[in-house]
Amino acid sequence: MREWLLRFGEIDVVEAWRRRLPPLLVELLFGLSCTVGMIAVRLAIDVVAPTAGPFSLIYPAVLISTLFGRWRAGLATFVTAFLFAWYFVLPDPHSFRFAVAGDAARTVVNACSALVILLFAEVFRGAVRRAASQRDAEIALRDLLLREIDHRMKNNFMIVGSLLELQRRRQPSEEAREALAAAAARIHSFTAAHQALYEDGGRLHDVAMGEYLRTLTRNIVDALFLPERIELRLDADDIMLPRDKAVSIGLVLNEAVTNAAKHAFGPDERGAITVAFHAEGADWRLCVADDGRGGAPPPATSTGLGSSLIVAFAERAGAQVVTERLDRGTRVVLSGRREASY
Repeated sequence: MREWLLRFGEIDVVEAWRRRLPPLLVELLFGLSCTVGMIAVRLAIDVVAPTAGPFSLIYPAVLISTLFGRWRAGLATFVTAFLFAWYFVLPDPHSFRFAVAGDAARTVVNACSALVILLFAEVFRGAVRRAASQRDAEIALRDLLLREIDHRMKNNFMIVGSLLELQRRRQPSEEAREALAAAAARIHSFTAAHQALYEDGGRLHDVAMGEYLRTLTRNIVDALFLPERIELRLDADDIMLPRDKAVSIGLVLNEAVTNAAKHAFGPDERGAITVAFHAEGADWRLCVADDGRGGAPPPATSTGLGSSLIVAFAERAGAQVVTERLDRGTRVVLSGRREASY
Protein backbone atom coordinates (compact mmCIF):
# COMPACT_ATOMS: atom_id res chain seq x y z
CA MET A 1 0.00 0.00 0.00
CA ARG A 2 2.80 2.41 0.92
CA GLU A 3 4.65 1.67 -2.33
CA TRP A 4 1.46 2.27 -4.31
CA LEU A 5 0.95 5.65 -2.60
CA LEU A 6 4.55 6.65 -3.36
CA ARG A 7 4.14 5.77 -7.02
CA PHE A 8 0.82 7.59 -7.15
CA GLY A 9 2.44 10.73 -5.74
CA GLU A 10 5.10 10.67 -8.48
CA ILE A 11 2.61 10.80 -11.37
CA ASP A 12 3.53 13.54 -13.84
CA VAL A 13 1.07 13.90 -16.72
CA VAL A 14 3.36 16.24 -18.64
CA GLU A 15 6.28 13.81 -18.45
CA ALA A 16 4.08 10.93 -19.60
CA TRP A 17 2.86 12.83 -22.70
CA ARG A 18 5.86 14.97 -23.58
CA ARG A 19 6.89 12.72 -26.49
CA ARG A 20 3.47 13.04 -28.12
CA LEU A 21 2.48 16.65 -27.42
CA PRO A 22 4.24 19.90 -26.46
CA PRO A 23 4.49 20.22 -22.66
CA LEU A 24 2.57 23.54 -22.56
CA LEU A 25 -0.30 22.02 -24.53
CA VAL A 26 -0.39 19.01 -22.20
CA GLU A 27 -0.57 21.29 -19.16
CA LEU A 28 -3.42 23.35 -20.61
CA LEU A 29 -5.38 20.27 -21.70
CA PHE A 30 -4.96 18.62 -18.32
CA GLY A 31 -6.01 21.83 -16.55
CA LEU A 32 -9.14 22.06 -18.71
CA SER A 33 -9.95 18.39 -18.13
CA CYS A 34 -9.84 19.00 -14.37
CA THR A 35 -12.24 21.91 -14.87
CA VAL A 36 -14.59 19.67 -16.86
CA GLY A 37 -14.48 17.12 -14.05
CA MET A 38 -15.30 19.82 -11.52
CA ILE A 39 -18.21 21.05 -13.65
CA ALA A 40 -19.62 17.52 -13.87
CA VAL A 41 -19.54 17.18 -10.09
CA ARG A 42 -20.99 20.70 -9.75
CA LEU A 43 -23.95 19.85 -12.00
CA ALA A 44 -24.64 16.72 -9.96
CA ILE A 45 -24.67 18.77 -6.74
CA ASP A 46 -26.93 21.43 -8.26
CA VAL A 47 -29.63 18.80 -8.69
CA VAL A 48 -30.16 18.67 -4.94
CA ALA A 49 -28.51 21.90 -3.69
CA PRO A 50 -28.34 24.68 -6.31
CA THR A 51 -25.79 27.46 -5.65
CA ALA A 52 -24.50 25.66 -2.50
CA GLY A 53 -20.79 26.36 -1.94
CA PRO A 54 -20.21 27.96 -5.35
CA PHE A 55 -16.41 27.95 -5.04
CA SER A 56 -15.91 24.86 -2.86
CA LEU A 57 -15.05 22.46 -5.70
CA ILE A 58 -12.39 24.76 -7.12
CA TYR A 59 -9.93 23.87 -4.36
CA PRO A 60 -9.65 20.10 -5.01
CA ALA A 61 -9.67 20.73 -8.78
CA VAL A 62 -6.76 23.17 -8.54
CA LEU A 63 -4.91 20.88 -6.12
CA ILE A 64 -5.19 17.82 -8.39
CA SER A 65 -4.37 19.80 -11.50
CA THR A 66 -1.23 21.32 -9.96
CA LEU A 67 0.06 18.16 -8.30
CA PHE A 68 -0.17 16.01 -11.42
CA GLY A 69 0.00 18.60 -14.21
CA ARG A 70 2.31 21.36 -12.83
CA TRP A 71 1.53 24.98 -12.04
CA ARG A 72 0.34 26.03 -15.51
CA ALA A 73 -2.28 23.29 -15.45
CA GLY A 74 -3.32 24.45 -11.99
CA LEU A 75 -3.56 28.05 -13.20
CA ALA A 76 -5.68 26.98 -16.19
CA THR A 77 -7.99 25.09 -13.87
CA PHE A 78 -8.18 28.02 -11.47
CA VAL A 79 -9.12 30.58 -14.17
CA THR A 80 -11.69 28.43 -15.99
CA ALA A 81 -13.23 26.85 -12.90
CA PHE A 82 -13.40 30.17 -11.04
CA LEU A 83 -15.10 31.95 -13.96
CA PHE A 84 -17.57 29.08 -14.31
CA ALA A 85 -18.50 29.18 -10.61
CA TRP A 86 -18.78 32.98 -10.65
CA TYR A 87 -20.94 33.09 -13.77
CA PHE A 88 -23.14 30.02 -13.39
CA VAL A 89 -23.27 29.14 -9.66
CA LEU A 90 -23.00 32.33 -7.65
CA PRO A 91 -26.36 33.94 -6.92
CA ASP A 92 -27.60 35.92 -9.90
CA PRO A 93 -26.64 33.07 -12.31
CA HIS A 94 -25.52 33.73 -15.90
CA SER A 95 -24.07 37.04 -14.81
CA PHE A 96 -20.90 38.42 -13.23
CA ARG A 97 -22.96 40.78 -11.08
CA PHE A 98 -23.16 40.22 -7.33
CA ALA A 99 -26.69 39.73 -5.99
CA VAL A 100 -25.49 40.27 -2.43
CA ALA A 101 -23.12 43.08 -1.45
CA GLY A 102 -20.87 40.70 0.53
CA ASP A 103 -20.40 38.36 -2.45
CA ALA A 104 -17.60 40.55 -3.88
CA ALA A 105 -15.42 40.20 -0.80
CA ARG A 106 -16.24 36.49 -0.58
CA THR A 107 -15.22 36.01 -4.22
CA VAL A 108 -11.87 37.73 -3.65
CA VAL A 109 -11.17 35.64 -0.55
CA ASN A 110 -12.02 32.41 -2.39
CA ALA A 111 -9.82 33.41 -5.33
CA CYS A 112 -6.89 34.14 -3.01
CA SER A 113 -7.42 30.83 -1.18
CA ALA A 114 -7.36 28.91 -4.45
CA LEU A 115 -4.15 30.67 -5.50
CA VAL A 116 -2.52 29.82 -2.15
CA ILE A 117 -3.44 26.16 -2.70
CA LEU A 118 -1.94 26.34 -6.18
CA LEU A 119 1.28 27.82 -4.82
CA PHE A 120 1.75 25.27 -2.03
CA ALA A 121 0.75 22.37 -4.31
CA GLU A 122 3.46 23.40 -6.79
CA VAL A 123 6.04 23.74 -3.99
CA PHE A 124 5.07 20.30 -2.65
CA ARG A 125 5.12 18.77 -6.15
CA GLY A 126 8.59 20.15 -6.79
CA ALA A 127 9.84 18.81 -3.45
CA VAL A 128 8.41 15.36 -4.20
CA ARG A 129 10.00 15.30 -7.65
CA ARG A 130 13.39 16.34 -6.25
CA ALA A 131 13.17 13.72 -3.52
CA ALA A 132 12.19 11.07 -6.07
CA SER A 133 15.08 12.04 -8.34
CA GLN A 134 17.51 11.91 -5.44
CA ARG A 135 16.12 8.53 -4.37
CA ASP A 136 16.43 7.13 -7.90
CA ALA A 137 20.00 8.40 -8.13
CA GLU A 138 20.89 6.79 -4.80
CA ILE A 139 19.28 3.51 -5.87
CA ALA A 140 21.17 3.58 -9.16
CA LEU A 141 24.44 4.25 -7.31
CA ARG A 142 23.73 1.48 -4.82
CA ASP A 143 22.97 -0.99 -7.60
CA LEU A 144 26.15 0.03 -9.41
CA LEU A 145 28.22 -0.52 -6.27
CA LEU A 146 26.57 -3.88 -5.59
CA ARG A 147 27.22 -4.97 -9.15
CA GLU A 148 30.85 -3.90 -8.84
CA ILE A 149 31.24 -5.80 -5.56
CA ASP A 150 29.62 -8.91 -7.04
CA HIS A 151 31.78 -8.61 -10.14
CA ARG A 152 34.94 -8.37 -8.06
CA MET A 153 33.84 -11.30 -5.92
CA LYS A 154 33.25 -13.41 -9.03
CA ASN A 155 36.69 -12.50 -10.35
CA ASN A 156 38.26 -13.35 -6.99
CA PHE A 157 36.53 -16.73 -6.98
CA MET A 158 37.84 -17.41 -10.47
CA ILE A 159 41.38 -16.46 -9.45
CA VAL A 160 41.24 -18.72 -6.40
CA GLY A 161 39.85 -21.55 -8.50
CA SER A 162 42.62 -21.11 -11.07
CA LEU A 163 45.29 -21.11 -8.36
CA LEU A 164 43.87 -24.33 -6.94
CA GLU A 165 43.94 -25.87 -10.42
CA LEU A 166 47.60 -24.89 -10.89
CA GLN A 167 48.48 -26.27 -7.47
CA ARG A 168 46.62 -29.50 -8.18
CA ARG A 169 48.57 -30.13 -11.37
CA ARG A 170 51.88 -29.79 -9.51
CA GLN A 171 51.01 -32.23 -6.76
CA PRO A 172 52.64 -35.68 -7.05
CA SER A 173 50.14 -37.20 -4.61
CA GLU A 174 46.89 -38.47 -6.11
CA GLU A 175 45.10 -37.86 -2.81
CA ALA A 176 46.26 -34.24 -2.76
CA ARG A 177 45.18 -33.74 -6.37
CA GLU A 178 41.69 -35.07 -5.56
CA ALA A 179 41.39 -32.79 -2.53
CA LEU A 180 42.42 -29.72 -4.53
CA ALA A 181 40.07 -30.66 -7.38
CA ALA A 182 37.16 -30.90 -4.92
CA ALA A 183 38.08 -27.51 -3.43
CA ALA A 184 38.25 -25.97 -6.91
CA ALA A 185 34.82 -27.40 -7.75
CA ARG A 186 33.39 -25.77 -4.62
CA ILE A 187 34.86 -22.43 -5.64
CA HIS A 188 33.33 -22.86 -9.10
CA SER A 189 29.93 -23.32 -7.45
CA PHE A 190 30.12 -19.77 -6.08
CA THR A 191 31.44 -18.47 -9.39
CA ALA A 192 28.54 -20.03 -11.28
CA ALA A 193 26.05 -18.34 -8.95
CA HIS A 194 27.48 -14.90 -9.74
CA GLN A 195 27.64 -15.69 -13.44
CA ALA A 196 23.98 -16.73 -13.42
CA LEU A 197 23.07 -13.42 -11.77
CA TYR A 198 24.72 -11.36 -14.51
CA GLU A 199 23.31 -13.46 -17.35
CA ASP A 200 19.83 -12.99 -15.86
CA GLY A 201 19.89 -9.23 -16.37
CA GLY A 202 21.80 -8.38 -13.22
CA ARG A 203 19.11 -9.40 -10.77
CA LEU A 204 20.41 -9.01 -7.25
CA HIS A 205 18.13 -11.45 -5.44
CA ASP A 206 16.97 -14.31 -7.68
CA VAL A 207 18.82 -16.88 -9.76
CA ALA A 208 17.52 -18.67 -12.88
CA MET A 209 18.15 -22.23 -11.74
CA GLY A 210 18.24 -23.85 -15.19
CA GLU A 211 21.11 -21.74 -16.49
CA TYR A 212 22.85 -21.73 -13.12
CA LEU A 213 22.91 -25.53 -12.88
CA ARG A 214 24.02 -25.87 -16.51
CA THR A 215 26.96 -23.55 -15.85
CA LEU A 216 27.74 -25.35 -12.62
CA THR A 217 27.79 -28.84 -14.18
CA ARG A 218 30.12 -27.61 -16.95
CA ASN A 219 32.46 -26.22 -14.30
CA ILE A 220 32.33 -29.48 -12.33
CA VAL A 221 33.31 -31.47 -15.41
CA ASP A 222 36.25 -29.14 -16.01
CA ALA A 223 37.34 -29.13 -12.37
CA LEU A 224 37.12 -32.90 -11.84
CA PHE A 225 38.45 -33.84 -15.28
CA LEU A 226 35.84 -36.58 -15.55
CA PRO A 227 37.01 -39.27 -17.93
CA GLU A 228 35.07 -39.84 -21.14
CA ARG A 229 33.74 -43.09 -19.78
CA ILE A 230 31.75 -41.16 -17.09
CA GLU A 231 28.96 -38.97 -18.47
CA LEU A 232 27.35 -36.15 -16.50
CA ARG A 233 23.75 -35.49 -17.56
CA LEU A 234 21.48 -32.63 -16.51
CA ASP A 235 17.74 -32.01 -16.71
CA ALA A 236 16.72 -28.77 -14.95
CA ASP A 237 13.59 -26.62 -14.86
CA ASP A 238 13.99 -22.87 -15.35
CA ILE A 239 12.60 -21.47 -12.10
CA MET A 240 13.73 -18.54 -9.99
CA LEU A 241 15.07 -19.06 -6.47
CA PRO A 242 16.73 -16.69 -3.98
CA ARG A 243 20.47 -16.43 -4.46
CA ASP A 244 21.53 -17.90 -1.11
CA LYS A 245 19.19 -20.85 -1.57
CA ALA A 246 20.46 -21.39 -5.14
CA VAL A 247 24.10 -21.38 -3.98
CA SER A 248 23.32 -23.94 -1.28
CA ILE A 249 21.61 -26.19 -3.81
CA GLY A 250 24.56 -25.82 -6.16
CA LEU A 251 27.01 -26.78 -3.43
CA VAL A 252 24.98 -29.87 -2.56
CA LEU A 253 25.02 -30.80 -6.25
CA ASN A 254 28.78 -30.26 -6.37
CA GLU A 255 29.44 -32.45 -3.34
CA ALA A 256 27.10 -35.22 -4.52
CA VAL A 257 28.62 -35.33 -8.01
CA THR A 258 32.16 -35.24 -6.61
CA ASN A 259 31.28 -38.04 -4.20
CA ALA A 260 29.87 -40.17 -7.01
CA ALA A 261 32.82 -39.49 -9.33
CA LYS A 262 35.28 -40.55 -6.63
CA HIS A 263 33.52 -43.62 -5.25
CA ALA A 264 30.85 -44.97 -7.59
CA PHE A 265 32.97 -46.26 -10.48
CA GLY A 266 35.96 -48.53 -10.73
CA PRO A 267 39.09 -47.61 -12.72
CA ASP A 268 37.78 -49.13 -15.97
CA GLU A 269 34.00 -48.87 -15.43
CA ARG A 270 31.73 -46.83 -17.67
CA GLY A 271 28.65 -45.08 -16.35
CA ALA A 272 26.66 -41.91 -15.92
CA ILE A 273 25.85 -39.39 -13.21
CA THR A 274 22.39 -37.88 -13.69
CA VAL A 275 21.35 -34.54 -12.19
CA ALA A 276 17.64 -33.62 -12.23
CA PHE A 277 16.12 -30.44 -10.81
CA HIS A 278 12.36 -30.06 -11.06
CA ALA A 279 9.68 -27.91 -9.45
CA GLU A 280 6.00 -28.57 -8.90
CA GLY A 281 4.00 -25.75 -7.37
CA ALA A 282 5.93 -24.41 -4.39
CA ASP A 283 8.05 -27.57 -4.08
CA TRP A 284 11.39 -28.24 -5.76
CA ARG A 285 13.52 -31.36 -5.89
CA LEU A 286 17.17 -31.99 -6.76
CA CYS A 287 18.20 -35.56 -7.54
CA VAL A 288 21.80 -36.68 -8.15
CA ALA A 289 22.03 -40.37 -9.12
CA ASP A 290 24.74 -42.60 -10.50
CA ASP A 291 24.60 -46.08 -12.01
CA GLY A 292 27.90 -47.19 -10.50
CA ARG A 293 28.70 -49.84 -7.93
CA GLY A 294 27.03 -48.01 -5.05
CA GLY A 295 30.23 -47.16 -3.22
CA ALA A 296 29.40 -43.55 -2.44
CA PRO A 297 29.02 -43.24 1.35
CA PRO A 298 25.66 -41.83 2.52
CA PRO A 299 25.78 -38.45 4.31
CA ALA A 300 23.89 -39.81 7.30
CA THR A 301 26.64 -42.27 8.20
CA SER A 302 29.81 -40.87 6.63
CA THR A 303 32.11 -38.53 8.51
CA GLY A 304 33.86 -37.22 5.39
CA LEU A 305 34.02 -33.50 4.66
CA GLY A 306 31.90 -33.79 1.51
CA SER A 307 29.10 -35.63 3.28
CA SER A 308 29.15 -33.17 6.18
CA LEU A 309 28.96 -30.29 3.72
CA ILE A 310 25.93 -31.84 2.01
CA VAL A 311 24.06 -31.93 5.31
CA ALA A 312 25.12 -28.37 6.20
CA PHE A 313 24.16 -26.94 2.80
CA ALA A 314 20.84 -28.78 2.87
CA GLU A 315 20.01 -27.13 6.19
CA ARG A 316 20.99 -23.73 4.78
CA ALA A 317 18.67 -24.29 1.82
CA GLY A 318 15.83 -25.13 4.22
CA ALA A 319 15.59 -28.57 2.63
CA GLN A 320 15.66 -32.27 3.48
CA VAL A 321 18.37 -34.56 2.10
CA VAL A 322 18.04 -38.32 1.70
CA THR A 323 20.61 -40.78 0.31
CA GLU A 324 19.29 -44.02 -1.17
CA ARG A 325 21.22 -47.13 -2.11
CA LEU A 326 19.85 -48.54 -5.37
CA ASP A 327 20.30 -51.92 -7.01
CA ARG A 328 22.87 -50.21 -9.15
CA GLY A 329 24.27 -46.98 -7.85
CA THR A 330 23.38 -44.32 -5.28
CA ARG A 331 20.88 -41.47 -5.33
CA VAL A 332 20.98 -38.24 -3.31
CA VAL A 333 17.66 -36.40 -3.13
CA LEU A 334 17.36 -32.82 -1.84
CA SER A 335 13.82 -31.43 -1.56
CA GLY A 336 12.38 -28.20 -0.23
CA ARG A 337 9.97 -25.34 -0.80
CA ARG A 338 10.52 -21.98 -2.49
CA GLU A 339 9.33 -19.99 0.51
CA ALA A 340 11.27 -22.01 3.09
CA SER A 341 13.54 -19.94 5.29
CA TYR A 342 17.26 -20.33 4.99
